[in-house]
Amino acid sequence: MPTVSIDGKNQTFEVKEGEILFDALENQGEELPHGCLAGSCGACKIEVLENPDNLQEASAMEINTIEAIKSNHERISGPGSMNNTVIRLSCRAKVKGDVKIKPL
Repeated sequence: MPTVSIDGKNQTFEVKEGEILFDALENQGEELPHGCLAGSCGACKIEVLENPDNLQEASAMEINTIEAIKSNHERISGPGSMNNTVIRLSCRAKVKGDVKIKPL
């Protein structure tokens, strides 16, 4: 069973393969920041610190939201400030293997 660890916490969560990250953690009492839970507001954004390939590919809606988040961040912090940073939405990302995340 895949595991999810959260940066700065000494707890690992076992989740079912294919389960939405936000739902899997919420079902175990760990609430991540969130808003619409539909993938359009970006309030549930996370940085994937380890094994980003262990999340299923992002949907078109998630990709659009992530691009807007990155564009806004780079507008404020400068071009390239998001290089090598993997952002996903916890309300849309489906787990397929072990990952380590950091809520943003």
